[in-house]
Amino acid sequence: MSIEIALEKGLRIEYAKAYDAMLKSPESDLIKAVAMIVKSTSDQEKYGWLGDIPAVREWLGDKHAGDLAEYDYTIKNKNWETSIGIDRNDVNDDKYGMIMARARAMPEAILAHRWALIEDLLANGATDLAYDGSTFFANRTAPNDNLLGGTGGDTVAHIQADILSAYAAMYNFVSDTARKLRLKLDTIICPVEIYGLVLEAVTEVQGSATKNVPSMFIKTVIPVPGLSDTTDWYGLCTNRGLKSLILQTREEQKPVLDDTQVKRNRKYVFSAEGRSNAGYGFFQMAVKMVNS
Repeated sequence: MSIEIALEKGLRIEYAKAYDAMLKSPESDLIKAVAMIVKSTSDQEKYGWLGDIPAVREWLGDKHAGDLAEYDYTIKNKNWETSIGIDRNDVNDDKYGMIMARARAMPEAILAHRWALIEDLLANGATDLAYDGSTFFANRTAPNDNLLGGTGGDTVAHIQADILSAYAAMYNFVSDTARKLRLKLDTIICPVEIYGLVLEAVTEVQGSATKNVPSMFIKTVIPVPGLSDTTDWYGLCTNRGLKSLILQTREEQKPVLDDTQVKRNRKYVFSAEGRSNAGYGFFQMAVKMVNS
């Protein structure tokens, strides 16, 4: 067996094991909770049905499925790659342990990139458009205003008051046909700078004489690094099949070994290539609390 064949086989095996473990990790499960995972079958997907949240009505005359406006919201897939360079001397010197460890780290980078896509959607939600032509977080016509003003992200009391306000706002949201959706806020995504305050705000203290109401419905708090507004936070409803965010995958990241550079600079390039993208789903399932 040639060196290249043995190297590629070993890299693929280690990458596959690490990729499978990544897909089964708690972090990956969190992504599936906050985003609707969609299998793409083309270079782009049109989500014209967004806004058509199922509702029950009395059956009088024709059924009303598909009576809503057809939206022109499209998510185009992008090409992504993560790569490592492998020096031929390291292969010849049997430094396989070091090489394989780097291959096993590649799925971790892929997971971090998926989180980055989600975080970018939230961070840009007050400027980027949703399916209805408004910005994802916007002061829409009541009761569907999901860009909320907070009392401050500086104290536990302020955060608790804002959580209750956000819960009430989301519970009152309606569909495009004015049906009450009764959506329940259950997840908060916040800057890491206020993660401790938010955790304290939603955690029941044993023996306390005062009931911590947010702890009764907030199930998950997710910290995010690098947000510019360090007191703003996002509230999501994740307990429905439909979600506020979409993670669309055309091709999972597949491993490839490129040896075309070896004769020129002694370098093998091992990469994982894929096609995917992310976009907005139902704005009614997300709110932004602005404190800055």
